[in-house]
Amino acid sequence: MNELAGNQLNAAGEAALERALRRAWAPVCRADELTDAPKAARLNDEALVVVRLGGEVAAFPDLCAHRGTALSLGWVDQGTAPAPDGSPATGEPCLVCPYHGWTYDKSGTVRRIPAVHGRAIPRRAKIERYAATEHAGLIWVLMDPGPGGWEQPAPLFPLPQVPWWGDPKLRTIPISTYDWKSSPARRIENFIDFSHFPWVHEGILGDRAKPLSPDHVVESDGETIKFQIALEEPQTSVKGDVVPGAKVQRDPTTYTVHLPYSVTLDQQLPDGNRFILFIAAAPLSAKETRTFTWNARTYRMEPEADEELAKFQELILDQDQPITESQRPEQLPIDLSAELHIAGPDQASIEYRRILGGIAAEELAKG
Repeated sequence: MNELAGNQLNAAGEAALERALRRAWAPVCRADELTDAPKAARLNDEALVVVRLGGEVAAFPDLCAHRGTALSLGWVDQGTAPAPDGSPATGEPCLVCPYHGWTYDKSGTVRRIPAVHGRAIPRRAKIERYAATEHAGLIWVLMDPGPGGWEQPAPLFPLPQVPWWGDPKLRTIPISTYDWKSSPARRIENFIDFSHFPWVHEGILGDRAKPLSPDHVVESDGETIKFQIALEEPQTSVKGDVVPGAKVQRDPTTYTVHLPYSVTLDQQLPDGNRFILFIAAAPLSAKETRTFTWNARTYRMEPEADEELAKFQELILDQDQPITESQRPEQLPIDLSAELHIAGPDQASIEYRRILGGIAAEELAKG
């Protein structure tokens, strides 16, 4: 399989995977949460600040180079007017530290130190800039953008393809952001594991009298893992059904894993309608995950229907959370022999672990 085969992913392998995935885009907040002020964020136990500087989204360590103050407590100087001490305008939007007024441009270079007005600024007076972008209503950060830096990032995987985003035929709403005490990989596996529906979501998504998993084919192209299944579910008004509780066949239901930590569920409903659920997970730490969710639909377009649909998703999450948080180890054992697998229902999970194991193995091989 790969050079980790036969060995449980140990601390070195886990660290290698975490290090490699610094080269993958991760969401840090919803785009509408980032207004005209800087915002604190966290990835892999590192404090970040994201900010809009002019027409760009920028991300930096949340740490002033001078005395380690959180830059997320500061503000944006639009750069059009002189500073209160008479220092000339920077000519571009900059991030200002609230402690001593050190002022950073979009590259992370200090442009103003008020306490030494008029003196040359040390060349070391700068902070690292990460790559950042806005996509699918989220702010994404790439902590290791590669040799081209933040201006020419080279991510390990592309941003998720979301052709449904912005489609006027769909009503798209956010579901509350939530944090779980699990790794993002465990969160993703929970989402694509449909064989738990009869047990964890009895009467909502499944029926314990019919636990057999439908046949399906898993396809992977190195960037996505995709499969279609025919799910039988109890009807529900949140999906536009007219006989709540009666069984209905959802065929097809398409799952697409956008590596490493995003998934789209696209479900076909009667009368040509669609139900879409998109999640994007980010590692706050190795064992803590924040998940952002969008729900889109082509039916019941009135805003008054939003709350019922959001509560439906939150009910399912409340059932999934204790199950996922109970799993040990919190991070996936990438070695496929470390847990038992069932051919059929576990196909997507096996492929997912194979890919993550390969990434860790390649990183370890670098020495």
